[in-house]
Amino acid sequence: MQNPSPSRPVALVVPMEEEFLPYRDCLSGLVRLRGDHGPWEFFEGRAGPARVIAVLSDCGPVNAAAALERLVTEFGPGLVLTGGSAGAHDPGLLPGDVVIGARYRILFPVGQQLSRQARGRHLKGFRFRRDGKRVHSDSFESLPDLVRAAAVIAETELGESGAWKGPGWPPEVPLRAGRVSVGLIGSSDSWTTSEDELRELHGYYGSLCEDMESAYIAQLSALHGLPFLSVRTISDNEAACPLAASSANQVIALAGERSARILARVAAEWGRRATPESAE
Repeated sequence: MQNPSPSRPVALVVPMEEEFLPYRDCLSGLVRLRGDHGPWEFFEGRAGPARVIAVLSDCGPVNAAAALERLVTEFGPGLVLTGGSAGAHDPGLLPGDVVIGARYRILFPVGQQLSRQARGRHLKGFRFRRDGKRVHSDSFESLPDLVRAAAVIAETELGESGAWKGPGWPPEVPLRAGRVSVGLIGSSDSWTTSEDELRELHGYYGSLCEDMESAYIAQLSALHGLPFLSVRTISDNEAACPLAASSANQVIALAGERSARILARVAAEWGRRATPESAE
């Protein structure tokens, strides 16, 4: 993990209230910040020595990116974190498993990408302007040392958490402890539930899971030159065991709790590396 600046806080973007509630236990001294922050709810707490500024953004790409832009403008963070629940693309991932984002992509429909490729056009991906130039990229990556540190922390956390206790576990599969995977997190402003579509997206992109925010937050972090990491806990594997609509909030909360505990430890480790002792 790179040595951060001790004067810059950690930014934490949390999409849903169910995913935010665990931070009241994971972050010490968590309080809502008063003042004019536009429509956004900002909170401040600590993860070990790290000052953390959290924003409850609501779900989806526009909400997450707009909330982070306001946070960056007001607080000048040195690291951006996000996390919560995600649906599995990899058929081997089951509820309670954790994905550490090494790379991020926007999940455009595969047929659209193949059509563009056949016509010799750029595949759809990230595009933005920085320093007067247009930037194109298929994917963004997290810092390798940040990913490695998060994976170690996640293994420890899952060893303490035990088996999944919520709905969505395939009845024919014996319960087991959660597993950690490192790889591509895909994002789109949708919730893919079709088994055929899930198989197609996984086969084309190599995505391990799908959420609605990580790739868009990765883009904004790249725009500002900030390191970024997403940690997602699988809430459902629709191909293995379709989730009842009535269970959605419950599994989002359970998955969010696992991700929150891991991200709080990641923030604390980042903060420890920012202390004067770590620089000696």
